[in-house]
Amino acid sequence: MKKLFIKHRVTTIYKPNTNGLVEHTNKVVCNILSKEVEVHKNLHNWDKQVHHALWVYNSTFKSSIGFTSFRLTYGMESALPIENEVMTFRTTKRHQLGVGKSQKKRLLELVELEESQLRTQQAIKLAQVYQKIFFDKRVRPRKFQEGDLVMVYDSHHDRRTFKKFLPKRFGPYMVMKVFFDNNTYELAHLHGEKYGRINHDKLKHFHIT
Repeated sequence: MKKLFIKHRVTTIYKPNTNGLVEHTNKVVCNILSKEVEVHKNLHNWDKQVHHALWVYNSTFKSSIGFTSFRLTYGMESALPIENEVMTFRTTKRHQLGVGKSQKKRLLELVELEESQLRTQQAIKLAQVYQKIFFDKRVRPRKFQEGDLVMVYDSHHDRRTFKKFLPKRFGPYMVMKVFFDNNTYELAHLHGEKYGRINHDKLKHFHIT
């Protein structure tokens, strides 16, 4: 992870906004899969359609970054297999190039690839900044101290069918450690066993009534 400059941060499970890029991609791929499965009327073999969904996702233009995922990876747009059978203008032009011109064209594409990747990284960072500003406006930070008793929000509550009469939170738990870098808290059961690390917006003070 250090070689790829990835910072590993532990936070609450079922919290999509902590890994928004991955969760957004998963959501789009799942939507494509649902359409594919619905067309073929085969819910049990959805895993065999994953490569189709990924091909569609990677070859689709994304307005947020201005490129397709395929081009950002290989420096060129993807070609459908049928384009080699029914020659299109692009494939015909590519076949007419000689070896020398093809190599020069590919080198130029690779140079442009580095520039495209850099612009995309900057666009993603800028989008993340705006998303964080928007999220922080809607979420009020909650502060707890070591020794406080808190209730934890049940992440499965929103997906339940009959949730009106079911409790939204469970606990209480005791705050054992505070992590100020990302506003998370290490919790433990009242008998001392560790519970886990939870983000601040999933917690609420426990009040005895």
